[in-house]
Amino acid sequence: MNSRRWLIIIALCGVLHNGLRAAAAILGAPWGVFNYLSPFHPRALSAEVIAALTGLGGVVIFAGALALSKWRNEQTSRMLSGLLSGAVSGAVLGLLATYVNTVVDHSYGGALFIALPFLVGFVAVFVRGFDERVTARQAFTTSSLSVLVLGCFLMAFAIEGAVCLAMALPIAVPLAICGGMLAHLVQRMPAVHTPATFLLLLGLTPFGGTLERSFQPPAELFTVTTSLDISVAPERVWQTVLQPAKLRAPSHPLFRTGIAYPLASHIEGKGGTATRYCDFSTGKLVEPVLIWKEGTQLRFTVRSNPLPMQEWTPYAKIHPPHLEGFLASRQGEFRLEALPNGGTRLFATTWYQHHMWPARYWRAWSDYTIHRVHDMVLANIRERALATNK
Repeated sequence: MNSRRWLIIIALCGVLHNGLRAAAAILGAPWGVFNYLSPFHPRALSAEVIAALTGLGGVVIFAGALALSKWRNEQTSRMLSGLLSGAVSGAVLGLLATYVNTVVDHSYGGALFIALPFLVGFVAVFVRGFDERVTARQAFTTSSLSVLVLGCFLMAFAIEGAVCLAMALPIAVPLAICGGMLAHLVQRMPAVHTPATFLLLLGLTPFGGTLERSFQPPAELFTVTTSLDISVAPERVWQTVLQPAKLRAPSHPLFRTGIAYPLASHIEGKGGTATRYCDFSTGKLVEPVLIWKEGTQLRFTVRSNPLPMQEWTPYAKIHPPHLEGFLASRQGEFRLEALPNGGTRLFATTWYQHHMWPARYWRAWSDYTIHRVHDMVLANIRERALATNK
């Protein structure tokens, strides 16, 4: 048996293994390299679960058909040439890798957001070049389209929602284009530029997330502070902070995309044994008090977090793993500072963690969102303090 057939066997084993891992995880199996061999209680076959399994089945069938064709040494089919077919091929690789990274390994790191878009663009142009020489302009178009097709797949098969995909596009598209340009150069290497290589990439790329899970560093603790000046004495502002509050519906477009926002809050008890409850559009934030300095500081820890967002999706709801614990508030604080003019500078601070990399990129999104939540809360306190001061 020649080396080409060995590559096909290795690739197909990788696809089948990762496909089984993803199917088991979708059905409720716990994490494991061979999770499909362990007994578990399957979850109900909802529309979202069926859609996810359908997409996964399509990937495996696609890989099996291509492997059979190349095993028989048939000429490359026209289904693997051209702009759209190249983009779809790159998206198929991305779909399988995304299943394994997110559903199986719960890993949202460099393998998913850096390596994967690069490889999706690379494979799209790589495949398009089987039957025609791809120009640099065609490589640019094909690699860009591959990311958009992958996004459509992820929504269609209930893996992700529109909002998170839109957030990822600014880094995914440039990386995919870089991958496409590299594939444009690889066309000149006939020994590498073969369908067997594509199959090998399809079978082995998903293991990147599993490897990264083993070496992922602990999440950093980030701090976001927002302040607002209120022309009311600190004593009155302090009393307003402690009073129950109801917030009006937000006007900022960000919150209309499904991002969680506060609806109401109240404090039960007084001093170090008190607990603050904040109702969000996605659930309840429970915050036992850590520091109660009368008139100047109220700090609390977080016992439970609401979901950070509700995804836009064609299904009733989807629940990507990143909604659970990947963006979590750890502590919050109100701090009051007296101003020379008799007013008050009110500070709102949140300490939080997120487990998504590259951390700096995702922090830009999360910091901006938390600042907007602070703005809502501080504006509400100012409005109520001014009203009671009249």
